[in-house]
Amino acid sequence: MLKKLSLAAVIAMGTMSVASATPLTEAIKNVDLSGFLRIRFYNEDVKKVNASAATKTQYNAWRTNAILIFKVPVAENIKFVMRNSVQTWVNTNDGFAPKKGTTSVDDTIANNLLFMQYSNGPLNAIVGKIPVATSVTSADPVTPGHGAGAIATYKVNDNLTVGAAFVDALKQGGSETSVLPAAAIYHVTVNGQSKSTGTIFRDIYAAVAAFNVDMVKGNVWYYKISNLADYVFTASVDVTPVENLDVHVDFAAGNLDNDVAKALGVKDNTKKYYNISAKYSMDQFCAKIGYAKTDKNAAPVELAADAPIGAVITTANNYNIANLQDVSSVYGKIGYNVDAKTNVYLAAQHQNAGSKAANPNNDLNEYTIGGAYKMNKKLSFSAYYDIADWDKKANNPDQNEFRFEAKYSF
Repeated sequence: MLKKLSLAAVIAMGTMSVASATPLTEAIKNVDLSGFLRIRFYNEDVKKVNASAATKTQYNAWRTNAILIFKVPVAENIKFVMRNSVQTWVNTNDGFAPKKGTTSVDDTIANNLLFMQYSNGPLNAIVGKIPVATSVTSADPVTPGHGAGAIATYKVNDNLTVGAAFVDALKQGGSETSVLPAAAIYHVTVNGQSKSTGTIFRDIYAAVAAFNVDMVKGNVWYYKISNLADYVFTASVDVTPVENLDVHVDFAAGNLDNDVAKALGVKDNTKKYYNISAKYSMDQFCAKIGYAKTDKNAAPVELAADAPIGAVITTANNYNIANLQDVSSVYGKIGYNVDAKTNVYLAAQHQNAGSKAANPNNDLNEYTIGGAYKMNKKLSFSAYYDIADWDKKANNPDQNEFRFEAKYSF
């Protein structure tokens, strides 16, 4: 019966009117569907110390996500891509960070995308309301950086690909721990006081070159971001000098827009950030150690906590310092594959805040223990327990977090 049902039949019944119709089986024949369904459960244990007393709270939180991505061929080399997403938060938080004041949030409208994709040999392009996957925008698959515009890449040869992008009103989808709020408000600490540029829609211009030569691969990006940065430059390089050893280097520099800097009272408006790490794998074991550092100046080098250039620290929650002032982190991780489906790991970091940091001399020790089990090719389970211990608990509350995740990918 289903095979005989079509939109034309609906028209014949007088329930709606359209210029033309396609039988359902024909409409879905060449459509590719991908995405995932995900459930996360959190238990938060937060302790804050102020001048009068210590306060402690414990609460649960639930985050559910459904991402459906439809790719519809419409002509030779052209597809339309529609991304539908639903996200809901439910928790009993009484006001403690990081999920302050949230009962439920539905991001369906904000993070839904619709764009045209063109692929022809070495040339690829997308145009419309698009995901903006760069080194400085959110790489979270649930809440990606996005906007209206176009991105194009051209594969020059097997060793080099170049690209360019222009996006109107870039928006960050946000993340579980955001450097910037969803509207991409830029916050900076000047003489111990937090200041903001306010909510300004931003256009972003970008150029990229990605390379892969022998044992070296990486990418270089250059950005101009209206009402925020005269320029942001990032570079990421991976070197494999010997088998099983990977050395990774990140560098970023940003120059705050002169008018914005003047409005905020920022004098030293050029910022630098770098990160270096080494990862070694042998049999069932892998180990990683790294060091990340920012200078003392106030300027942006990224737009989201989940941006690849900054989201490098191995612990679960405080994993990005790129936009902070005068902060460094020594971090590491050890992992073990119990079998083909199961792995466990232990991660740690020591974060040091200097005299020019937002919270001077407020150091952090953080530890994460976790693991994952892949039941089959599509269904996986994971969990971790994270401990964040700050020196100055009045400014940053200590927080223990347990998270369990069930994810079905298709």
